[in-house]
Amino acid sequence: MWLALYGAIILAYHQFNCWYILFVIKNAIILAGGKGTRLKPFTNAINKALLNVAGKAVIDYPIQTLKDLGVTNLTVTLGGDHFNQIINYLEDGSRYGLKINYVFQGEPQGIAHAINLCSNFVDDKFAVILGDNFFEKPVLFDNNSNCQIVLNKCENLNRFGVANIENNKISSIVEKPDIVNDNSYAVSGLYLFDQNFFKYFKLLKKSNRNEYEIVDIINQYKNDNLLSYKIYEGLWSDAGTLESLNKLNALLLKW
Repeated sequence: MWLALYGAIILAYHQFNCWYILFVIKNAIILAGGKGTRLKPFTNAINKALLNVAGKAVIDYPIQTLKDLGVTNLTVTLGGDHFNQIINYLEDGSRYGLKINYVFQGEPQGIAHAINLCSNFVDDKFAVILGDNFFEKPVLFDNNSNCQIVLNKCENLNRFGVANIENNKISSIVEKPDIVNDNSYAVSGLYLFDQNFFKYFKLLKKSNRNEYEIVDIINQYKNDNLLSYKIYEGLWSDAGTLESLNKLNALLLKW
């Protein structure tokens, strides 16, 4: 009996490791541009990605999420005020065990535009995360997905892009909707894309906000039946407003 149990444990160990290896993502982009307008007056002198949350810089949290995915090659998009502070803080990435590249987005033309600027630094599949996102525990993507978005049932859904689920599929994605329901989930700031992203970007037109919208890219994946999702059950938060920043800081200090 003990021999059989030992064999089962060894088999499970190898299966787990093989499963984990399949999900490793080596390349990622972290979006750290923007002026941090909603975080003033703190961002008058400090880049929003470097604000303190429970003893760490905001950007340290999404970096850890990417490291948990297996990322070793990271591209950081810069823009807005005090972007040089991020370079001085992250440097070449060696203290994180990463190789870091930097790309500058001269004008704020949207998330999709910032990602497109990084095409030379990613291959095959790559992760993208917003520079102010916090995930309580690791996230693993499905290896067979062309595009996968991470959804979360959180408070104040109207602040975010919202995906509506019907029959286990995404029926629609709406930016900051007035009405949500039990099948509505916030689209968090963590994505998986393949090289179709750059093909789709060439088809984009600017929105009414004069930006290239990430939702338009995701909808192109959806229309081609290449979009999947995973519902994240842990704590997810952004740190993009004074309220969310203070709430996250208070929560982490209790842990």
